[in-house]
Amino acid sequence: MSIQKRISDEDVRKLVLARLRSFPSGRRISIGSEGQFNKEELIDRVKKDDRVGKKIIQVQLTFLRALKNQRFIEE
Repeated sequence: MSIQKRISDEDVRKLVLARLRSFPSGRRISIGSEGQFNKEELIDRVKKDDRVGKKIIQVQLTFLRALKNQRFIEE
């Protein structure tokens, strides 16, 4: 029997913030038509929980789920 613990939105936000802090400082990431953002701007957007912050959280969760399920294209 498996017991799954529900992860809170705050726990998810903390996880995404930790991942963003590990990004190189000089990098810029493009978020569709929203523009390009550096690491500090992304961290700020996730903390504010605005549209860009929510998109970053969604992208990071998709990546982590793919990693968990080993759903990557082999090169």
